[in-house]
Amino acid sequence: MFPYFVIGNQTYPMYALIGLAALFVASGVVYSRARYIGFTYFDLLMGIVFLGVGLIIGGMLLHAIVQIPILWENRALLTVFSFFRTAFGGMVFYGGLAGVLASIPLYAKLLKRDLHTIVILLIPVFPLAHGIMRIGCFMAGCCYGVEHEALGIAFSRSLVAPNGVSLLPVQLYESVANIVIFVVLWLYTRKHRTPLNVLCFYGTLYAAARFMLEFLRGDAMRGFVFALSTSQFISVLVITACAIVLIWQVLKPIQREAYICEKH
Repeated sequence: MFPYFVIGNQTYPMYALIGLAALFVASGVVYSRARYIGFTYFDLLMGIVFLGVGLIIGGMLLHAIVQIPILWENRALLTVFSFFRTAFGGMVFYGGLAGVLASIPLYAKLLKRDLHTIVILLIPVFPLAHGIMRIGCFMAGCCYGVEHEALGIAFSRSLVAPNGVSLLPVQLYESVANIVIFVVLWLYTRKHRTPLNVLCFYGTLYAAARFMLEFLRGDAMRGFVFALSTSQFISVLVITACAIVLIWQVLKPIQREAYICEKH
């Protein structure tokens, strides 16, 4: 749609602008709660740095893994520059999420803050930031949907999607899904919750939404594992892992009670 915007004589990518907007909005929402438990602007700034680095590294690494088949097929044509541009020229959300989750313990240790508190503060805003950034994907034309004449939108200046073809705006569908998940999580965490429950609740909601939305994606760069796209395959793993954790939490008190009864 609008991949660039111009200020004076300089041209800037719209995706970067929307990414900054997502960062500021998410940070403001986190601080609206965090300030009541003693978090400072410095704490927030350090969080942005740590989580941002984790997001970039994790997202690019998974993107590089997804691109391995393409890199192998074109190995004879690749230069060092084209190799790195293809391998690390994009990001995959699940990789970015893994990188962010891995950076949270380091952030908590640096600030000497309770890890559980930080997890519950941060998890609800992940889908908020993600939802805003998907609007950036729509502006740039990446992560586009399948062809559909009635409900599709034709890009005219897309950087990635085929221009002039009516495509489903799946980026906006995912944006709406993420905003809804944010609202649900924000309300859910108003009461006392364990970090593991919050993380599993988020993982299950997003993975289910992403699994379904992948059927509407039209870009072939996201990779495939058997009959599933890479993100669908990871979504199945996430839902399975979350289900195991939740079942274990339900069974653990029952097992404890049975053990106590046997002792008496």
